Amino acid sequence: MNCTSQKVEENPIKPEVDEPSNPDADQDEDTPEEEDELELLKIIDPGLELQNFPDWKAEGTVNNSTGESNVNSGNRSAKVTKEGDQLSQIIRVNTGVEYKLSVYAKGGVTLFVQLGEEKEEVISVIHQDFAKTSLTFTSDSAYITIGARYHAQEGRFDDFAINEYNETEEPDVEQMPTDVIPSLIQWKVTLPVDKDGNDNSNVTHVDDRNRSPLEIKDGDLVDYEWSPYFHAENNEVFFRGHCAGTTTRGSYYPRSELRQRVGGGDNYWSVQKYQYLKTVLRVTHLPVVKPEVSMVQIHGPQDEPLRVQYSASTRSSNPWGLHIVYNENYKERTQIDYDLGDRLEVEVIVDQGYITCNILNLENGQRYSKQFLSEDQTGYFKVGCYTQSTKFLSQVKPEYDKDEPNDAYAEVAVQSIELKETY
Repeated sequence: MNCTSQKVEENPIKPEVDEPSNPDADQDEDTPEEEDELELLKIIDPGLELQNFPDWKAEGTVNNSTGESNVNSGNRSAKVTKEGDQLSQIIRVNTGVEYKLSVYAKGGVTLFVQLGEEKEEVISVIHQDFAKTSLTFTSDSAYITIGARYHAQEGRFDDFAINEYNETEEPDVEQMPTDVIPSLIQWKVTLPVDKDGNDNSNVTHVDDRNRSPLEIKDGDLVDYEWSPYFHAENNEVFFRGHCAGTTTRGSYYPRSELRQRVGGGDNYWSVQKYQYLKTVLRVTHLPVVKPEVSMVQIHGPQDEPLRVQYSASTRSSNPWGLHIVYNENYKERTQIDYDLGDRLEVEVIVDQGYITCNILNLENGQRYSKQFLSEDQTGYFKVGCYTQSTKFLSQVKPEYDKDEPNDAYAEVAVQSIELKETY
């Protein structure tokens, strides 16, 4: 089922009118003249009902949007159409208290809260219809900046709200993966079970393993989920591969992973032509014996030109941490500090035979960039959870004398995917 709410049309829909923000408004001040006069948790004009947003700081070109299908409530919302378009407002909070900030978003929108000059919490979404988007934060300062901005495609936002966070409260809305990332229809997902839900829990030898994973592709992904392997929660899509999972024929490791459908099929693009992927994701869980997972790949006909992986191995004094594997056989650590749950922005650019991988830890601001000449001439992108361990670990990796438990797993939560292909 599609859980995105639909509005009941009681009156004819009025045409949308873009009302430009007031160019004469004084928007240069970052802080109010008398901060002490701000009411605690007071958002002025949270529904964006006032023309030209006089109580918000506008950057870029932010328009008032009208028409029943373009607002969540009331008569107006805000519309952003390009990079740099955003609205923000300073509010007062109590320090050391965990809060929940929310907005209703349609299209591509990033909700953010600035907690200092270099500290910002964000969540980026793409919704087909207005859906509630939330993030939680704790501030060391009494004054913070909240707002929303453009993300990936034209977007609208409406009805900001803030309150103290209650972790026992019910989720805002039931979601399907394609509610969170509508572009999933450009991919297929491979799951760690077969069509009947069977895996390798009762198999003892690796050569006898189940190698018939379920694949769901294209339009069949709309409103599809198989929890806990592939499901949505709080504006993220969760991918889980348990160590007793079904595998593909060419791997000993299970996966819950997206495969790009190049040109609408299981095709390859050329590394000589421009290809682009940007995704925001986080690793939420790792296996027990070999705690490692691959989150982003380029896969070629034979080899893998690129894998972005995280390992928390304690088998050596110098574990791999967050690293890449390139041209199949070369490993390089990113030197980015990473803790489970940290959000990563991974950007991969392919052009003229070169592959560029840029990684940003959105929690600590640390960056990594690597460019190399691909040894493969064709490929396709993969995103999700490719668990780098298995219940058959001692059989496939002789250096390990212990197998993973059947219920050990890796899990990756994906917040957004932006894809461009030349085919």
